[in-house]
Amino acid sequence: MSKRGKFLIGLIVIVAIGYFGYNYIMTAGARDIQTEKSEYITTATDIFTEFSNNSEIPTNKYLNKTVQISGKVTNVVDNVITLDEKVSCQLQVSKKVGVGSQIIIKGRVTGYDDLLEELKLDQCLIVK
Repeated sequence: MSKRGKFLIGLIVIVAIGYFGYNYIMTAGARDIQTEKSEYITTATDIFTEFSNNSEIPTNKYLNKTVQISGKVTNVVDNVITLDEKVSCQLQVSKKVGVGSQIIIKGRVTGYDDLLEELKLDQCLIVK
């Protein structure tokens, strides 16, 4: 086999490995929050108090965990709902929710924003 043939085969193998590796990495973190059991059930006020007192301990406890949080809707912008002015929940599917209503959200904790003093969740859905 010629050098050019070996080079082309090597290039094809590298591209194939890169393609499949990229797809594996991009889908490995995919989760279905709707079917996952909530590891913690709490209120927006209680979980925010934990983070505002010392964000390191609750970050280790809640980060990337599925939680169920109840609270009063204080703001709605597109597909982001804010509970009790301190918990920001990015909905998977935009739903019409009225400000002032009591709801329960299930989602994944992505972190605490010290600057905005706000707990952030993504992949959220409205439980009730």
